[in-house]
Amino acid sequence: MTAPDRRIELRPLTRAQIAVLVGVPLAWAALLWFHPDVDPDGVYEDLRDQVDTYLVVHVGTLFFIGLMGVALYLLVRDLPGRAATISRLAIGPFVLFYAAWETVIGLAIGVLVQHANDAPARERPAVADAIQAVGGNVIIGDAGILLAVGALAWITAVIAAAVALHGAGAPLLAVILVGLSAVVVSHPPPIGPVGLVCFAAAAGVVAISRRASPGVVPTARRSTTASS
Repeated sequence: MTAPDRRIELRPLTRAQIAVLVGVPLAWAALLWFHPDVDPDGVYEDLRDQVDTYLVVHVGTLFFIGLMGVALYLLVRDLPGRAATISRLAIGPFVLFYAAWETVIGLAIGVLVQHANDAPARERPAVADAIQAVGGNVIIGDAGILLAVGALAWITAVIAAAVALHGAGAPLLAVILVGLSAVVVSHPPPIGPVGLVCFAAAAGVVAISRRASPGVVPTARRSTTASS
């Protein structure tokens, strides 16, 4: 025999929640379109005339990383199941490690570029070499441990969120769009902004579907077989 399902009602999202879920990724996407194009092999040369823009973008990005963690949590907060739990647990490492990496790659390198601009011409090559060394560092660099952990945490969080949404009966379009938002870890345009728009669109689809028909999904299912 099959035991009755334990069920949970997925309440419609409030206006404030929708504002966070849709507004935060769209605002970050708009900011990232101003991210300067930087050649990893010539960071100082590319940033010397755009360093102020670079710093503004990365100061804003630090705030948006935390806000995106909040947005993703709101999306999966009420969802049952292992996938939703994994998604919620992965949000913390994403915010911690990705923000730490952004602090170095965005703010520290930006400050070093400003220092090079203000330094005598004969000292600029040495500062440029230091900037390249930071970018190539195995822990804090462009392909370093901080980025790897933070990126993996975000990818895990959104893929698990997509699985949880599918299990909760969310529209397939929302499931696909949330999965596509994994590309946000490559945040410079156009990839990062496109991924953020996908997240915002997915949140909008989920919000509309819940208002149209609030869902009730099982939280556990257990089958037992009677013996004769």
